[in-house]
Amino acid sequence: MDVEQKKILSILSQTKKPLMIKDIAELSGINRHTVARKLDTLEILGRVRKFQIGSAKKYSLTETVPVSSLIDISNDLIIILNEKWHVHYMNKSALNFFHLSDQPVIGKRIDFLRLDIFSSPEVIQGIKEFSFQKVTKIELEIQKNGLDLWYEITIMNISLKPGSLFIAVTASNVTEKVITQRKLIENEAIYRSLFENAPIPINKVDISQVKQYIDTLKRSGIVDIRSYFEQNPDEIIKCSHLIKVRKINKKSHDDYQVVNGDYSKIMEFMTPYLTKETIDSFKNLFISLYEGSNYFQFPSSFVTSKGIKRHFLNFVADASPQNDLSRIYFSYLEVTGQKSLQLQLLQNNKDLIGVTEEVIAHDAEIRVQIDELRNQRNDAEKRNILHTHLLDATHIPIIMFNSSMVITWTSTEMNYLCGYADTGLYGENLRTLFSDNSEFEQFYLFITQNELIGRYTEVSLLHQSGNTLSVLWHHVENITLSDGKKTYAAMIQKIDS
Repeated sequence: MDVEQKKILSILSQTKKPLMIKDIAELSGINRHTVARKLDTLEILGRVRKFQIGSAKKYSLTETVPVSSLIDISNDLIIILNEKWHVHYMNKSALNFFHLSDQPVIGKRIDFLRLDIFSSPEVIQGIKEFSFQKVTKIELEIQKNGLDLWYEITIMNISLKPGSLFIAVTASNVTEKVITQRKLIENEAIYRSLFENAPIPINKVDISQVKQYIDTLKRSGIVDIRSYFEQNPDEIIKCSHLIKVRKINKKSHDDYQVVNGDYSKIMEFMTPYLTKETIDSFKNLFISLYEGSNYFQFPSSFVTSKGIKRHFLNFVADASPQNDLSRIYFSYLEVTGQKSLQLQLLQNNKDLIGVTEEVIAHDAEIRVQIDELRNQRNDAEKRNILHTHLLDATHIPIIMFNSSMVITWTSTEMNYLCGYADTGLYGENLRTLFSDNSEFEQFYLFITQNELIGRYTEVSLLHQSGNTLSVLWHHVENITLSDGKKTYAAMIQKIDS
């Protein structure tokens, strides 16, 4: 609202009676024609009321809520034009948006104002094509302060006073709406791409008739649907025939060749081949979805006309509005190969268990044998200790050595005889008991080449002190061990000089 309009309103507010145009012109100091034009605008805006008395016109302030007040509270950008495109009014939202609050715009042509929105080629073209009988809508994208904004422009006829026609041009900020719509379109495109090109079969199915049928059963007095289905399995099959496949993705095409691609016949075709377990799974599926579950997973299987059993894992998701089951996504994955491997693995496990049991049994037998051998060894060690004690008690010098001439056992008397009572001879080389090599070689040949036991030879024995003793070596025994080595036993008898 400009200064002249405000001055006219101020004058009218100071009087209780209507004033003529010339009176207002005199009081305001404004040209009479300008006052008449401003009063027309104020009348359109509902700020003043005109009284026609013959040819005389009088004006007073309106007592009702002015149209301008209603327009100004709107967040939309609103401009009112006459038929010559001159601006009759621009609301506060528009003035602020275009930074024109302190500039005169009334009476100027809209196309000369060069406004971002209202002076755009699209809007100007819409005004050119304006008709009082239609409403024109234009969606316009602009950039303001580095932001992309969308406005919905409406161009329509508006009658603000009898006998007058004006053009109302409004601009509503629909940026959020447009962005949301575009995201929806983008998401829809992504969804369609994912649906069509998914690596597993996906079907969009309608199970709403199943829900309606269950509703009918409940209205008939059936409370426990699960028990009813269990007692009447044919009802489950009947419900399965109510499933309608609405759309399938590329991966599903091959599976529908059996019905020549006719989606509606797939359940009727499949039902005779479904296993009892699968029919029971459909029962649980129907009840779960009916009770409001949004997701369900179940295994299924059927036997083909050739007698081959195929196994599947099924995933069901409810995306229908208000849980009417009209939009259900049904995906499935054949797991026949995995199922066969699983069964083979179970059989292998059974076989392995059998073998393991045999091994355990055999191991138990071996353990018994080991225990027996251990007992025999313990007994042998005990007998060896007993024999040692017996030999020691006889006070006879006895020596045992292996084929490497390493002493493996001596009696106590032998240790005394040779002067080794404190240290013993165990582990020593037999060569230690001979004063020179010739005597040792003589003894070595006697022992190794003379297989006859009980024979003897006279070879001197070297005492630890360095003295030699005249002794007879009696070849008592020799045995061959498991490693092929021999052990010899000899008894020594001292020859008195």
